[in-house]
Amino acid sequence: MADARLPPVSARDYVDAIAQHVSSVCVITATLDGQRYGLTATAVSSVSADPPRLLVCINKSGTSHDKILAAGHFCVNVLAEHQDVVAMIFAGMGGTRENRFDTGDWTTLKTGAPVLAGAAAVFDCTLGETSDQSTHTVLFGDVVATSHIRGQDTLLYGVRRFRQMRKVFAGLGDGADDYL
Repeated sequence: MADARLPPVSARDYVDAIAQHVSSVCVITATLDGQRYGLTATAVSSVSADPPRLLVCINKSGTSHDKILAAGHFCVNVLAEHQDVVAMIFAGMGGTRENRFDTGDWTTLKTGAPVLAGAAAVFDCTLGETSDQSTHTVLFGDVVATSHIRGQDTLLYGVRRFRQMRKVFAGLGDGADDYL
């Protein structure tokens, strides 16, 4: 049983430690009143397969936060290794919010949220629930459409930089060619 009197670590210690955690890089998008909004995120996780639901953590101070909530839908675009420029632009490392969608080819699925062509995977979601967590809002998305490119390696982020998977090949005897 945890001792509730233990003080938390400092924000700096937490950030330094969590930076070692490697995550897939996603661009979260939505459309509201004909305008497209988006941001880069790594705090994305599956919640359940039945019903299909995932979660995304979004910083409240970002310009897209309120727009995504108001839209009532969002798309999680899991970026492929070659889409690092898209990740940087949506993270605010180049261009302006108005021209973010000039990079990449965009389409839509069911909700109308922007879908990045060539993304390793796409989860088109309606907003199910939210949870206020200090500086972030956790969005729970009910997945209404998906697409993916089988075998496409995803862009990763960890230790404060973009990364690619190291492929390992071995004969497992069951027909599998590669594994991590």
